[in-house]
Amino acid sequence: MLRRHFLKLSSALAASPVIPVGLGVSAMAQKAHAASPDYSAVNVTAPAVMPQVINIFMYGGASELAGNLTNITDIELHSVNSYAGEFGTEILRTEAEALADAGVDDDDWQITANGFWRNAGGAHMEDMIAAGDMSVYRTIYKQKSPTRSHRESIFMSHKGTLDIENSPGIGSRLALMMMQNSDTYAGANLADGTTMGSLEELTLPFVSFEGDTQTYAVDPNNPLPLYLRGLTMDNQFNNPYTRGSIGSSEDAITSLLQQRLSLVEPSKATYQKAWDGFDKRTELEEKMTDLSDLLEGTDGNGNLSSAEALGVTYPGGSFSNQIEAAVTLALHNPQTLYMAVGTPGLGGWDDHNNGVDRYPGRMDDLMEAIKAGVAHIKAAEAGVTTISGANRTVTNNIVINVFGDFGRLVNLNNSNGWDHANNQNLYTFGGAGVRPTKEAAALGSVVGATVRAGTSKTNNQYTVPAEGSPTWEPMSIASSIYGYFGATNPQVMTASEGDEEGDVRLEDKL
Repeated sequence: MLRRHFLKLSSALAASPVIPVGLGVSAMAQKAHAASPDYSAVNVTAPAVMPQVINIFMYGGASELAGNLTNITDIELHSVNSYAGEFGTEILRTEAEALADAGVDDDDWQITANGFWRNAGGAHMEDMIAAGDMSVYRTIYKQKSPTRSHRESIFMSHKGTLDIENSPGIGSRLALMMMQNSDTYAGANLADGTTMGSLEELTLPFVSFEGDTQTYAVDPNNPLPLYLRGLTMDNQFNNPYTRGSIGSSEDAITSLLQQRLSLVEPSKATYQKAWDGFDKRTELEEKMTDLSDLLEGTDGNGNLSSAEALGVTYPGGSFSNQIEAAVTLALHNPQTLYMAVGTPGLGGWDDHNNGVDRYPGRMDDLMEAIKAGVAHIKAAEAGVTTISGANRTVTNNIVINVFGDFGRLVNLNNSNGWDHANNQNLYTFGGAGVRPTKEAAALGSVVGATVRAGTSKTNNQYTVPAEGSPTWEPMSIASSIYGYFGATNPQVMTASEGDEEGDVRLEDKL
């Protein structure tokens, strides 16, 4: 049943009645005069191996504090409400300080070696930093458009540009960049040792696990063929647009269809694309069955999920299940190049109130699930079979990015939460094989330093990049993604009217 649900969207595509991601009613009403990137101006060199990017977005804008307690003593001094009073005095202590203080339990501390919040995912982050699986960029600081509005900030991050009205999202821009340079990508290496043919032969290249998303907003000035548009599925590889199974009538309908096809065989040449659609359906049916089986887990026949077979256990829950599905798809289908993921089951990140109770546990759940995903990716280096039947041992082409709308103020407000601000962290994992070789950009780094700013004992306190620290706009995350796929001047893809220079890759400022 899983494969039927999905195939009602993905098979044949040209004849599908289902609207793919990015082509909803609002998208179809877009104005044709929207500004579009100059895709022909992008210089592309095929990467050594095609990347696979999993972009996780924290809707609502998460506080930076889980990944940055470096200013907490100064913040505590100036905050309207006391962090120590709400979270306990351990939020002000490092492990070394706790060990050195005879009057303190040596386990009574929260600031980790790299300044993470231990109980808010910091312990998991320290493990991944030490293993060289993760980096944190602490100064993703919106200045070009310092709005703190959710809509503008979400669109800016998902579209990788200041021009957020009627413009394409990152996933659509990437697909159009690849279309413009299709000859460059023909024959490019995939992670299982096979090579790319034509773009239209790719299976599930652009996927959303979060339903309709602005990352796949279409470009009204540059039509994107359906086979390169984002397709939605859930964490069991179901297609949520399905109208349901037709039940016991399906066999009879299939039989009638086969009879009808035999009658129109002579006209095959006239309707070749339609016939190709049926062939693609058959191919996808087999592959979706394989993917579904990889998520099923242990059953009476002793079958294991992809992760279990590699000795990896995910913590469970909606978000964890989504990460497992995304990583499973990436590992077993190297033709999936870009995935959009949300944080379902963790709650939103708009913590204006009650952050004391909700935020630390939510961040810990997030990082625990990602840590399992990273372990799954690394364990697959021992060898996994892809849905095309190839043996794959290369997995260091998979990049996971985590960021959100914006950051939050560091003043603890009267509702025990934080209001909107412009500085946030980018948490990025894996992908050593496709990241630039620049030493300062190597995984295992904490990049950027911040200081507290604003008016003491008011709700206008925040962090800003410290003097001399590199600083990036959120659009640099998009530029880095295009760079992984071979764009040597990806700032062209983030430029807009009034911002003609665009934003360079993260590593270009290091």
